[in-house]
Amino acid sequence: MQVFKLRLNSNDYQSFLPVDGRIWETDILKMDCKRKLPDWKSPEVYIRNPTRQRGNFLHLCSGAFVVDAVGMQKLRTICEEAGEVLPLAHGRDEYFLVNVLECANCLDNNNTKWVTGKSTGVRIRIENYHFDKSRFSESTLFKIPETAASEVLCVTGFKDPADEFKSQVEALGLKGLLFEQLWSD
Repeated sequence: MQVFKLRLNSNDYQSFLPVDGRIWETDILKMDCKRKLPDWKSPEVYIRNPTRQRGNFLHLCSGAFVVDAVGMQKLRTICEEAGEVLPLAHGRDEYFLVNVLECANCLDNNNTKWVTGKSTGVRIRIENYHFDKSRFSESTLFKIPETAASEVLCVTGFKDPADEFKSQVEALGLKGLLFEQLWSD
């Protein structure tokens, strides 16, 4: 098994920003394992970097990712198993913001190494991830409570590759997403 952090490749591919910057003062785009669909109204967005390539995945906010209509057609079952698929309007094109709700308490706290504050000892960030593979959920896309507001993770190696997010993204040749390996058993 392997666990990867999803990274949107905004250096090479286009990304979104909200037209109204005041949206950051609200919880609309705070993706921390809480449902958004009941009150969802697609925020108006624009392409921040229009001269870059158009990919199937775009960045909009931390803790989530945007998929175009082509990618969503292929990945809908996997994305819906992990959380909510929120419609995101941009011109005549269809996009979807994937709000991952699957939050698995699968971090192995005994073997995970943290960076801590020198004077406070407070955990700042994870330096070296370790997972308890017996605590993974059915979804191959997930979050962990410790980083739920900022990271989306995926696991490979415990399901048929046809049912794994990373395997499908690569097999379909979808663009705009990077996978950073965090852990391997």
